[in-house]
Amino acid sequence: MIARAQEPLLDWHAPYPGVDLMRELGQPRTYRRHTPLFAPGERATHLYLLDEGEVRLSRSTADGRELTLDHLTRGAVFGETEVLLDTPRETLALARTDAQARLLDRGTLDALMAADARVGCWLSRLLSHRQAQLAARLETLLFKSANGRVAQVLVELAQEHGQPTREGTLIDYPITHQEIGNLIATTRETVSYAFMELRQRGLISTRQRRTIVLDLAGLGAMALA
Repeated sequence: MIARAQEPLLDWHAPYPGVDLMRELGQPRTYRRHTPLFAPGERATHLYLLDEGEVRLSRSTADGRELTLDHLTRGAVFGETEVLLDTPRETLALARTDAQARLLDRGTLDALMAADARVGCWLSRLLSHRQAQLAARLETLLFKSANGRVAQVLVELAQEHGQPTREGTLIDYPITHQEIGNLIATTRETVSYAFMELRQRGLISTRQRRTIVLDLAGLGAMALA
């Protein structure tokens, strides 16, 4: 199948032009909720495309604290860094729900990059996008208050998973205060206090474990503070 690489493989107008390629050549695999797709120390042998479900990427510190790097949903490509560097996995990829993924092995990926330089360009863009995300997350952790960090997470969730309602923007994504704390390197109690502050300011309301953003502009201003 690699021989067909003489023909155009990628659609440069698509946001991630290699996704269709991975769907065609990747091997399907199913994961039950709370099971790892890969774990720290394992050999990095595959690039992953998430077809269904949700996956959480995280790292643990020496003292046992956990930092969530990303919450991935359908269409996300991940696991590329260690594959390209040929190093062991440094992160845990855990199925947050039942999930289905496509796995592209390193040998096939190397052959594709050798056959078509655009595959390597696509991966470079993917790495650059990931680096920009991590840089933004680091800036948030270093320079924003706890309330600002929580507000930033809620703004991002509203933009990605928001559903318009009469009250405001419903964040149609189940996430606990502990999970938010893991995203912004703080405690569950601190997140709960920030939620109380945001409710008192009239920026959000909560209903049945879901958050409704009442004032997205105001929440965005707090995220920038």
